[in-house]
Amino acid sequence: MYKIALAAAAALLLAGCQSTTEEDMGSGYVRVVNDEGVVTHICRNEQTVGTNFKKRVCRTPAQMKEEQETAQRELQRNQRGPLRPVGMN
Repeated sequence: MYKIALAAAAALLLAGCQSTTEEDMGSGYVRVVNDEGVVTHICRNEQTVGTNFKKRVCRTPAQMKEEQETAQRELQRNQRGPLRPVGMN
């Protein structure tokens, strides 16, 4: 009985995740790759503001690109200077 339970637990562990991960040790990112070798998600541990706790956050490559473009636009907008009220020079 013990051997059957151990074999079942091992089978569940091996079959638990259909995708594989590739860890990029230098950047702290983990790429989740499907069976065809296509990156489906990119994960990393992000620290929550005001705490010492880290939370694993996963995004698709498209989401990461959109966030990067949005951040770049906001940076360029903020570098132009502060907004002034209309009619004040």
